[in-house]
Amino acid sequence: MRYLLFVTPFKRFVTGLWLLAGALVLASCGGGAAALISGVGSGGTGLVEGIVVGFGSVFINGTEYATTNATVQEDNDLGQPQVALLKLGQRVRATIDNAGTAVVTATVIPSLSGPVTMAATPDANGDWWAQVLGQWVHIVSVATNTPLGLTTVIAGTSGSTPTPQLLPGNEVEVHGLWVWDATHNAYVVVASRVEILSLTPLTGNVLLSGVVTALPASGQVMVNSTPGGTILQGVVPAGVTVGQSVSAWVPRNVWMAWNGGNAPLSASLISQANLASQAGSNTTNAQLSGFVSNYNPATGTASVQGMTVTLPAGKHVGDGDYIELSGQVNSGILTQTTVDQEMSATGSVTPQNIQVLGTTNGISWSGGGAVSFILQGTSVTAPSGTYASCENLGALDTASLAVTGTVPAPGQPVIATSVACTPVTAPPVGSVSDFHGTIQSATATTASLQNEDHLWTITWSASTYIDPALGSAGTGWNGQQVEVIGTLSGSTLAATAIRVYGHGTND
Repeated sequence: MRYLLFVTPFKRFVTGLWLLAGALVLASCGGGAAALISGVGSGGTGLVEGIVVGFGSVFINGTEYATTNATVQEDNDLGQPQVALLKLGQRVRATIDNAGTAVVTATVIPSLSGPVTMAATPDANGDWWAQVLGQWVHIVSVATNTPLGLTTVIAGTSGSTPTPQLLPGNEVEVHGLWVWDATHNAYVVVASRVEILSLTPLTGNVLLSGVVTALPASGQVMVNSTPGGTILQGVVPAGVTVGQSVSAWVPRNVWMAWNGGNAPLSASLISQANLASQAGSNTTNAQLSGFVSNYNPATGTASVQGMTVTLPAGKHVGDGDYIELSGQVNSGILTQTTVDQEMSATGSVTPQNIQVLGTTNGISWSGGGAVSFILQGTSVTAPSGTYASCENLGALDTASLAVTGTVPAPGQPVIATSVACTPVTAPPVGSVSDFHGTIQSATATTASLQNEDHLWTITWSASTYIDPALGSAGTGWNGQQVEVIGTLSGSTLAATAIRVYGHGTND
């Protein structure tokens, strides 16, 4: 599966370098192996964890990882894995093959899923604060307000503020980075993505996670603040200590009946929610990004995303800094680390660019004004003057697009700072393609897609994400307007995702 994906940690690409890299990605997905940093790629399966900030092959710390055969999953509310769609702002954890060049699996790992319990309210910096399942969520409206340099993506809302959708009782899924916040005397989620799931109560289990602040009793962990943190009670993995992150799916009826305060909240199973849980007892190469908490200059250790890390000798950081580390997971600790990037919480911040690549058609560039389109499931608006290389293309022309931009405010599309178009007579075999059109016919295994003046054969597999709104594969698809993302060979598109067309994943 060649899914267009960028995950932080990554080096901030200058546009010219990105366009060169983009051309190589469209031609093939095997580049970048020689540039592998020490750690991942030096032998043995590796782990990478970060935020989705665009779509291409997986670029982490400037290194490209192929995703040709990757499986993307996310747990449902029963804790069971299911095929998932990668979306802007999600936090994901990927396993890397022994060669260090390709993703084997990518797991979507939200921080919270359940009802809003305190409405979003603005702060003095223009950001917003809410509570989900009683846990603090920091919604970033200005990218430079945090050292991560990203505005929170809010999906399912409109406008530049998170109200009125973030109201008590509305159901949301939150992705982001945990960090200690002295003002709230608690660990909070700096949200990279908030997805509105429903404006009415759901019936499934809720997902609550956080950083352990105390171990009140056997089978109990207190998360996110102390005193007064939420106490989860259930089967706790052996070795869980203060400072680590945990998560738990909690039955909805248990959550609704919970009294809060010091009353334990019963969960059938409490799981570790950091890289150590996937590494297990193995020594594993890994890359990790997050905010620094609990920095101890005497020992050179800190907590990043609920995981203890040892910093290189002589390295000093500050709580709240954003940091990207490479190293080895040993006995639950990230050791032998290299700092790949650091952004001080008190320094100047440059907003991170969103990068989107894909081969597509059906876009009219001739009007001279702003052009809006969906590419790789990402809603993009290209202002006048940002797409000079596209202006001679008509809606029937197929082109490879390289988009660079930012999300200026929650609920808004990516605003392009540049769009580069390269006309293609026949997309290279294996190139990442994104077409939308009408399903003309469909069986349980294949479909025909009418796209402008082209007719494409669509195939899929068990790892293909199929929009739930479409129903069972092929059944009742005739006449549906869809977006199909996949790899192209001749006139056959092997789909990695099939979605109802009309809204991007960052809408």
